[in-house]
Amino acid sequence: MIATIFTYPWDLHDEGVDRALGVITDVAGVNGVSLAVSYHISTYFLPHNPVRKLYYGEHGAVYFHPEEKHYNKTKIRPQVSHVVEGEDYLKEIVRKIKDRGLEFTTWIVYFYNHHLARTYPDCAKADVFGNPYLSQLCPANPDVRNYALALTEDIVSNYRPEAVVIESLSYLHFEYGFLNPKVYAEITQFCRFLMGICFCPHCLEAADRAGMDADGFQDKVADFLEENLPRNPTPDENKPISSELIDKAFGGDLKKYLDARGHTATSLLEEVARVVRSYGDIAIAMGMPSETSGRITGLRPEGASHLLNRVFTHPLDDPTKMREALAEWRRSLPAEVKILAQINPEHIKGREDLSARLKACRDAGYNGFTFYNYGLLRMEHLEWIGAAREVWA
Repeated sequence: MIATIFTYPWDLHDEGVDRALGVITDVAGVNGVSLAVSYHISTYFLPHNPVRKLYYGEHGAVYFHPEEKHYNKTKIRPQVSHVVEGEDYLKEIVRKIKDRGLEFTTWIVYFYNHHLARTYPDCAKADVFGNPYLSQLCPANPDVRNYALALTEDIVSNYRPEAVVIESLSYLHFEYGFLNPKVYAEITQFCRFLMGICFCPHCLEAADRAGMDADGFQDKVADFLEENLPRNPTPDENKPISSELIDKAFGGDLKKYLDARGHTATSLLEEVARVVRSYGDIAIAMGMPSETSGRITGLRPEGASHLLNRVFTHPLDDPTKMREALAEWRRSLPAEVKILAQINPEHIKGREDLSARLKACRDAGYNGFTFYNYGLLRMEHLEWIGAAREVWA
């Protein structure tokens, strides 16, 4: 079974790559490392890091030195993290991961990037009022699409992973990337959803190609929000968004607009997958696509699933419900796709509890595990993971 642990380059570098990989193999007992090579801003508490207990991350950076030749079709250039020491920084980490016999996975964050959205605001997602979202790039923008392909080829050609985890290669929701948000007035779920839709020129053009009056639709959405955002919503207005609401809103135009951006997002995933697989039999992994998430990301299961080799999901606590959910996911996926249980810190409550949880996942039919995250867990947590290694060994 697959058992991989997510981590960041500074986790390994600060601790000493050899020592950290020794803990990963000998203490945690996993058989793979999923290493962030392009990442977004966060602030990290690192309980067993010998250099720093808090790491204040950058606004979006890569953890290697890019090769300029890959980026000749886009004006976008990635920012190299200040933690990168020398041209061979990532190459040395990757070499040591592979020398340990661990499966090496590159973990690539694409469009959630404050630095790039601020540096290239014309490439950022735009709300219905024309304001750029300065934490998100837009998948419809040609420069952004070419950047995604360039970044993918740069990473895969130079570091030759066995698998690639794709994150945020899609549209993102309204609040994604808010920094220290002050949103105290209630906003309904539907208004939040509308505020998160991109109306940049490229998205409007895609909708026009699909036969819509995109400018007219933008005006309708803007008028709706201008009327509804200033007033306090009633409890009845703040219900979850249903498929029926999506289908009927704005005379059916909302669904048409979402269908157009679904083609935009899925076609880009197809292009990225072609780049990855041009370098060999490399697995492509991402979070489980669903109808609900697809409303936001544009990646519906029927469009995205056939491009994936692996998906990961958070396991349910109840074993019966877990088996039922897994069976339902299986029906929506090609038979060869492996489903991995993503184990987060909140799932690691004790040695016996974790062992029982992992056994329940295995018995329900999961094909393996992803553990999040080496640097964010305490050493005790890593020991508990290792104590359960018989589940996947």
